[in-house]
Amino acid sequence: MRLKVLFLGLAVLAAAIVLAACGGGGSSSTGGTAEGTEAAAGSGGNGPEAASAPNIEDWPVFGRDRDNTRFATQDEIDTGNVGELGEAWSTGLGPDQYLMESFPLVIGENVYVTTSTDEVMQINGKTGHINWTYTPEVDFSQSTGVGGYGITVNRGVAAEDGKLFVLTFDNKLQAISEKTGERLWSSQVEDPATGAYESMAPTAYDGKVYVGVSGSEDGVRGKLSAYDAKTGKELWTFYTVPKQGEKWVPKGGGGGTIYMPPTVDAATGTVYVGTGNPAPVLVGAKRPGKNLYTDSILALDADTGKLKWYHQEQAHDLWDYDAESPVVLFDVEINGEKKRGLAEAGKNGLLFLLDAETGEDLFPPVPFVKRAHTPPTTKPTLECPGPVGGSQYSPLAYSPETQAVYVSGINLCMYLKVTYENHNGEKQFAGDRVVPKDTPKTGTFTAVGVNTGKVLWKHSMPTPMDGGATASAGGLVFTGDQQGVLYAFDATNGDDLWQADLKLAFGTAPVIYSIDGTQYVLATVGGAALTASEELGEIGARVIAFKLGGKKLPTGPELKG
Repeated sequence: MRLKVLFLGLAVLAAAIVLAACGGGGSSSTGGTAEGTEAAAGSGGNGPEAASAPNIEDWPVFGRDRDNTRFATQDEIDTGNVGELGEAWSTGLGPDQYLMESFPLVIGENVYVTTSTDEVMQINGKTGHINWTYTPEVDFSQSTGVGGYGITVNRGVAAEDGKLFVLTFDNKLQAISEKTGERLWSSQVEDPATGAYESMAPTAYDGKVYVGVSGSEDGVRGKLSAYDAKTGKELWTFYTVPKQGEKWVPKGGGGGTIYMPPTVDAATGTVYVGTGNPAPVLVGAKRPGKNLYTDSILALDADTGKLKWYHQEQAHDLWDYDAESPVVLFDVEINGEKKRGLAEAGKNGLLFLLDAETGEDLFPPVPFVKRAHTPPTTKPTLECPGPVGGSQYSPLAYSPETQAVYVSGINLCMYLKVTYENHNGEKQFAGDRVVPKDTPKTGTFTAVGVNTGKVLWKHSMPTPMDGGATASAGGLVFTGDQQGVLYAFDATNGDDLWQADLKLAFGTAPVIYSIDGTQYVLATVGGAALTASEELGEIGARVIAFKLGGKKLPTGPELKG
């Protein structure tokens, strides 16, 4: 299936990038070039030693902490002085990069970022100088790409014990040195001939690396696996759906794949992960029942992979409503009772607030975009949200100060249509998805109280919100839109306190770190595969850091609500 309007002309450009990447080859190189706007300096502060130094506050895991909250404890930048925020440095990532869905890590003084073609870069967090670049050999030819559109992205690395772990598009898990970028080992996690590919950042914890596979739309069988961080050996695998031809899965069907990093609760030894849609995607006639465990939140034993519980967000999905965004954990008191809570925002436009120990609802699901859908038929039916609506891979942010999660939403309805094709004399079901002509592509940004299940405030945004959010102890929540505008909102009431127009679309959320007493807000920009198109900005990918007193940038349009 193809998004006929949204991706017009995009696959051609992506193919050119893929060919360029395939020709690059190589392993690792040091002393890469940078386009930093501040003078380059020595890297300093490499590795865990610097991360433990008293003058360093970094961002060492995907969501900054193990609960995946994306909450930074720094408060130098706050609601009173955020207007003084300006550019500290900016570094371009090369002319062949135009999609940026990499969520950076910051360890010591170094920023670690990946490109859409699987390079890993170490960048000095004070200056923007690229210290080294690791370029793996990747075969992009066998897989169809993100959503089947011939596009490649990489959403970041994991780190533990001096190693970085990266997944390549052709399904390799590789460990490289955090200090030098030298490759240490490589393991094949799936055969690309199955249609599976990798775009997620892995999760590393307690000597294990947790990895899923992507490609539900092509009938790939979803799984989550744990690998030994020292050797790359597979330790266990949990399959999210049966094999093709078994139980509810028809021949050529499958699904339940994984697009974002799992979340590990160290206290309970539980790994939480969301799963994708069943396949065939829009037609359910050949896959009866609920189609477990697609469109679900799974809680697995972190040591064995044994299923503890599941919560299915969309049974017998006919709309491509993945549970794609990563899980957030939090502690909350509800009616005088302390709970361990879990939040996840689905592509069906609902925020789920669950009991992390049981998977039961803490509150009814909370809608955050327009919802009006019926089962697709052979006639085009307008469905809201469409298959690229709701919340895609966008991470939530959670602030313990406001006891709220912050949800990035996409308001985009689409026409869905069931079609029939003959294959070797047998009638096959297929489907089509089309964005209505002249339909505005807009978004929402919503704060929801985890102790009440109520919307605290909400903004209508001028573009789809893909990248996710980041909150801080300064009373702020940061997010970026598809026009390239970075926003700082008051986390309590939603007031729009500061903007910077970065000219390149957001496909990720910012990170926050401090070096020698200076707090930085860092953004990676360059667009998202989901909604990239010519009208949404220039081609390119950049890493931009902000600090108080930095260079002022122009603002974006005034928000209406």
